[in-house]
Amino acid sequence: MNKTGLDLTKGNIYKIMLKLAFPIMLSNFLQTFYNLTDAFWLGKLGQQAKAAVSVAGIAFPLIFFLSSFGFGFVIAGTALISQYKGSQNFVMMKEVVGQYVLILVVFSIVYLSVSLYFLNDILQLLKVPKAIFGLTENYISIILIGVFFMFIFLTYQSFAHGLGDTISPMKIQIVSVGLNVILDPILIFGLGFLPRLETMGAAYATLFARFIAAFLAIVFLLKRTKQIVPDWQHFKPNKAVLKRIFEISIPASIAHSITSFGFIILQGFVNTFGTLVISVFSIGNRMMGLFMMPAMGISNALASMVGQNLGAKKIKRAIKSVKSGLVLAMTIMTIGCSILYFFGSYLTKFFIDEPQVISTGVRMFQIVSLAAWVFGFLFVFMGVFNGSGHTKPTMILNIVRLWLLRIPLVFILSGKLLNLSFFSNSFLKDILKQISLILAGHSYDALWWSMLISNIVTSIWAVIIYKRDKWKTGKISV
Repeated sequence: MNKTGLDLTKGNIYKIMLKLAFPIMLSNFLQTFYNLTDAFWLGKLGQQAKAAVSVAGIAFPLIFFLSSFGFGFVIAGTALISQYKGSQNFVMMKEVVGQYVLILVVFSIVYLSVSLYFLNDILQLLKVPKAIFGLTENYISIILIGVFFMFIFLTYQSFAHGLGDTISPMKIQIVSVGLNVILDPILIFGLGFLPRLETMGAAYATLFARFIAAFLAIVFLLKRTKQIVPDWQHFKPNKAVLKRIFEISIPASIAHSITSFGFIILQGFVNTFGTLVISVFSIGNRMMGLFMMPAMGISNALASMVGQNLGAKKIKRAIKSVKSGLVLAMTIMTIGCSILYFFGSYLTKFFIDEPQVISTGVRMFQIVSLAAWVFGFLFVFMGVFNGSGHTKPTMILNIVRLWLLRIPLVFILSGKLLNLSFFSNSFLKDILKQISLILAGHSYDALWWSMLISNIVTSIWAVIIYKRDKWKTGKISV
């Protein structure tokens, strides 16, 4: 690896992809480990365990929604830097980085102001139980500030991935997560002169760890990638570059925000079943995130490979990279999802050792393991679309998967749709009632079955979009 990362336009594809993907997998795993660590230690708070894990579980989709508007810029950063790297246009790489600094400053101010101002109203709309409302609001307020520092790190990571450097972000993640692992039990349970902060201790540990990650990201950018560090003239707004960034980032941001808002709707559905289902859903989300790491790693590596090869006009190599990525992703996902399927009870017990929670978790893992396997397949194609800068297909797939399939199926399969007078008095009443009887014993299992069905349908559609070949045209002008 030279000073500007790996050249992904030549060499053995499998070896390069694994070399790229493994650090990404580890980095993504470490990112997920923030939440896993919190859930583990909060689950040891005795009588307060379910409430504490529920607070963290409610925070997860909400934070994802409030921060989702910025994820599109991360995708655009990788796409543009990788394509300019493939075409060896270092001047434009500096220009892209300079414009990103401007975007990050403006976005952060707006993000924090809006998120904190409307937080109380959002929690009320989510019908957060009164017993944990105040604690949830305080917890999320601290985490929101931490997300600002997370975006600094993720922006640097997007540049590094575009250059073919996945090791530097991984090193930062190791330091950051290591701090979080050490600080979590200390701040949650107290140690010496440090007070017992319980749930808020997890929030403060995450905040400090993400601050360190942001600081190291800036240091790495200035010291290790001097070739793309912008000069003063690159901080001047460039309409052409900004337009290119927004063309890629806006569809991706819309996809993330609409998807995350859908998860808030799902969280509201989950909240109606009380802390049992909230805690199981929380554990399921975290374990799904963990076992999706291989597919996410390969998808991100593939985005960099597709970007550089499109920039270098090596279309055949880009296509070959996609096929290799599918083979790697599905092989690894088969192993991981088998573990989820057969050992779900042990995974649930690891967090909360209660019979009712464990029995609910077993059913969940048997279904979501299959859903995760299918989603791994879908994720590979999303990497192709994102790496090429054509983020509209990803936006469409995410909207359809969640809003046209999963959410409606949750309410249909659970029987909740019959609570609406329009449906309870319509000719569909008997049909909907018969469908809901399938899960009559555990209506909240609709959460898992809807996930599986929606993933299967959108995966088939992703293949169709891929075959149309529009992704083969990049998003840069050399």
